[in-house]
Amino acid sequence: MPAGQIEINLLGHEDLAHTPQGRLVLWALTYGRYIMIGTEIVVLLAFISRFSLDRKLTDLKDEIDQKQAILTANKPLETEIQDVDSRLTAIKSLTAGQSAPVDLLSLLASILPSDVRLKSIDITQKKLSANVFAGTTPGFSQFLVNLQALQAIGNIEIGDISRDPVSGISFSFTADIRSRNPGT
Repeated sequence: MPAGQIEINLLGHEDLAHTPQGRLVLWALTYGRYIMIGTEIVVLLAFISRFSLDRKLTDLKDEIDQKQAILTANKPLETEIQDVDSRLTAIKSLTAGQSAPVDLLSLLASILPSDVRLKSIDITQKKLSANVFAGTTPGFSQFLVNLQALQAIGNIEIGDISRDPVSGISFSFTADIRSRNPGT
């Protein structure tokens, strides 16, 4: 017949509960065991989560490398687009003021009397200069009245008036071109 279980306890239960060191050892044996198990569970969870965090880090690095490769591959296209954009901006700024001289020339043509001819004309951003032939004195005076009535020009200065019996009155004038936009 087998012998009963033999239990060996080197720490006596009676002495353990009555001394301060005994109470500390008893507390460490009961609650300390639960604390150790809880700590080991936390360490294991941290160790396991490290694998998932490493995987996420690797995936992010791969994604960054892919996006950098895409950016590097598209760099020449981006440079070309920026170059085209700068050219378009330059073209827009050049063509913005192109219609003003044409409009002014059309305006001058509309106020010319029938016997007045323009020999030469020079239109800049702010000045208008012209050499004009007028066949008759009324045509000359009508052109000057029409010219002064224009809102687009101002500060008209007439110079070098000469009269030829064959060609009529020859004169030159300069005028300031007024901007249509008050801010410019």
